Amino acid sequence: MTDPEKSAYILIRRRLAVSRAELARSLGISRPTASSVCESLLEKKLILECGKGKAARGIAPTLLSANKNLPGVIGIDFGYTDKMSAVLIDGAGDIIAQQEIKFDPSDMKSIAGSAEKIVAQFSCNHAVSGVALALSAVIDEKSRQVLKSVNPLFCSGNFVSVLEAELGQPVFISNRSRAAAISEAFGGAADREKDFALISLGKSVGAAFWCGGELFCGSNSSAGEIRNLRLTDGERLEEALSRERVSACSREKIVKKCAEALGQIIDIMDFKLFVLSGRFADFGNDFAPQLEKELEAWQVKVKQAKFGRFSAARGSAFQMVEELIKGEKKDYESRNIYSFF
Repeated sequence: MTDPEKSAYILIRRRLAVSRAELARSLGISRPTASSVCESLLEKKLILECGKGKAARGIAPTLLSANKNLPGVIGIDFGYTDKMSAVLIDGAGDIIAQQEIKFDPSDMKSIAGSAEKIVAQFSCNHAVSGVALALSAVIDEKSRQVLKSVNPLFCSGNFVSVLEAELGQPVFISNRSRAAAISEAFGGAADREKDFALISLGKSVGAAFWCGGELFCGSNSSAGEIRNLRLTDGERLEEALSRERVSACSREKIVKKCAEALGQIIDIMDFKLFVLSGRFADFGNDFAPQLEKELEAWQVKVKQAKFGRFSAARGSAFQMVEELIKGEKKDYESRNIYSFF
């Protein structure tokens, strides 16, 4: 694929450009060039024409979408203490299967065995091109190496290679908060938003900052590490939102602790939208409105993640495909994974 084709395909797959005219505007190219790029993507069967849009004036535009029938990617979120959340996404990034399965996050055999069961199940009726893992870890965005993690297993140098051998698939890793933000930015609760913060709750608590339409990772890939944020009572946020502490607290107290933490983030980053992902889904649909009311002095919006406990799994898989499209993971290319890119 040429660079213009890669850029166009990513925009169409993200649903940020759904016509040739939108592609031309987004990429800063002429309409004839945009049409030529689209014809090449259509010929490669990476995109499809899917009907007519509304015409502002003149001829109605032909709509474009990513081809759902390409090989899928499995995303697995290892950020919980009891169950891994897994999804299978199609070529357009939509979830076509999802499952939660018990595992022991401190045991490599349990991790590999549970992941293997998921891959076997999802691979039965759909071609799979890889497995993406969402981890509670600081991950270098360039090298894809784990820099530090609350789980020592993730820091072992052979973690990825062991899983690749066990699963028989190439493995991609990402920070679970950032993966969830990508998931919610494209088709989720923050679809088409330029700026928002995602707060992800699993075994630990983390954040991802979406600024100007892209992730802000910081100079050392550690932006969003909020687990050590201190509340006024001296408690760390990670402790305040642990499963044990939450089960012993009233709903009102949990809301107030979250509001205090988000207030500190607002004072620094001035976000107007927060998306709650992961274990926040267990708090019920009324939790986000209650938290928003507690934060009304800042005039912010608080939303539950559309994909709930599966946000990070979907986002990691979504992100893996984009890495493959961009050609930034040369080791995948040697295995003929997504060779049509």
